[in-house]
Amino acid sequence: MHDPYSLLPVAYRAAAAVARSRVLAEEAGERAIHQLTLAVLEGAAPTHPEAWLRVVARRSAFALLRSGWARTRALPPEDLSAWQTPSQAPPSPRREFVREEMAPALTPRQREALHAALSSNTTRAAARRCNMPPRDFRRYLEAISRRARHIVRDREFDDPFADDANVQFQLGQ
Repeated sequence: MHDPYSLLPVAYRAAAAVARSRVLAEEAGERAIHQLTLAVLEGAAPTHPEAWLRVVARRSAFALLRSGWARTRALPPEDLSAWQTPSQAPPSPRREFVREEMAPALTPRQREALHAALSSNTTRAAARRCNMPPRDFRRYLEAISRRARHIVRDREFDDPFADDANVQFQLGQ
């Protein structure tokens, strides 16, 4: 065996089956390759390197999952909503119009779903915020979207950010 790193995909696949996280699987695969390199340098190269690497990668993935290296602390929803992602578009007049005009026409649960959808980064995060399964949340959004399309259908909106050079620069990247 001349290059242990040629077996990195084998180690990655074995670790990914255990860790189910790309970052952890990559780390476990790298650790397994490192162990293989050390074994080769010591002169104790395995007779079946792929099988040996699969076992070591799985064991490395389990070790990472047990260690504190893989643990993350969840932030409360109020802290998450305070952080605005840089890729989010500025609020559009259409969004504000829909938020203002739709509120009286919606049930309290639908209002909560609309607020979560407009203030969260992903559908799954918005559904968690409303304590709904994602499937039910998508159904709520579908009903809200139908009503919003009906309200907005014949209305013209001006974009206040159309001439702003900062917004144009961000969109061009």
